[in-house]
Amino acid sequence: MLALEDRYGQVCLVPDIAVSVQAEPTDLTSWLTLARRLESAGFRALVMGDHPGSGASPWAALGSAAAVTQTLRLGTYVVQAGVREPMQVAADAATLDILAPGRVRLGIGAGHTPREWEDIGWHRPAPRERAGRLAEFVDAIARLLRGDAVSREGPYLTLRGSRLEGLPVGGNVELLVGGGHPEVLRAAARWADVVGLSGLGRTLPDGHNHEARWSRADLQRQLQVVWDEAQRAGSAPVVEALVQQVIATEDRASSVAEISARIPGASPEDVARTPFLLIGTYEEMAAQMLAQANEFGISSYVVREPAVPDIERVLALLKA
Repeated sequence: MLALEDRYGQVCLVPDIAVSVQAEPTDLTSWLTLARRLESAGFRALVMGDHPGSGASPWAALGSAAAVTQTLRLGTYVVQAGVREPMQVAADAATLDILAPGRVRLGIGAGHTPREWEDIGWHRPAPRERAGRLAEFVDAIARLLRGDAVSREGPYLTLRGSRLEGLPVGGNVELLVGGGHPEVLRAAARWADVVGLSGLGRTLPDGHNHEARWSRADLQRQLQVVWDEAQRAGSAPVVEALVQQVIATEDRASSVAEISARIPGASPEDVARTPFLLIGTYEEMAAQMLAQANEFGISSYVVREPAVPDIERVLALLKA
């Protein structure tokens, strides 16, 4: 735990800050080198996306990283629940738990890219339907991973006595659910160990990019949904932010102003305080993370691979 003065000058304790890295392999040597580097530097996890047909599939790559690490967590960020089936995903995660016991993080999301549905002959559902399927998917996955036999006849999924056999079960796999739709956030708060927030809104017409939602009001609205549902469920998930950009600079104010000018609806104050951007010197980034743990309860982050050299310096400050 770390001590920090809050905005009222009171000393409070905040959780240790955890940072994971989202990356994708291009060859075996560099991938294994990255895994070793992250473990040595104190990163929490190496995670991969799941975009069928548009990038590497995660499970084989994560399994190879398990062979050269001992403490680094390995996982998905995030499995595309819209085109996957829960039995297959649960079995993949449990198989990785054989190779990296207690180090598996299964991240799940609702999906958004139209091509991922089109490639299997489906049409991308509306947001409400994607969120509804994800809620059923997460419920089923959580039960399967704890060893239950799962039967359900829902609007989106059908399982009849489905059960993992011959695989580790019982809660070894850390479950993350990412998204921003209220139904997704409620499912995450009920079932997940970690709730992932991305600061992204509506998918743009290109099918890949999104509106940025970096206002304090948007963040607080999402957090309130999570905390309210967690209280009802008696759960206590960690809240994690996906950092969209890391900017190491001696002139934080200028970078904040430049980003604010090109992002519709994002004030300089929003840009300066959002957990979805890390801007400034290494000391300023570390201070920002600590302040956000105190103000928003966000103590876990995911950054993308190009940010690793900068975040290594930040982590060294946080662990000093």
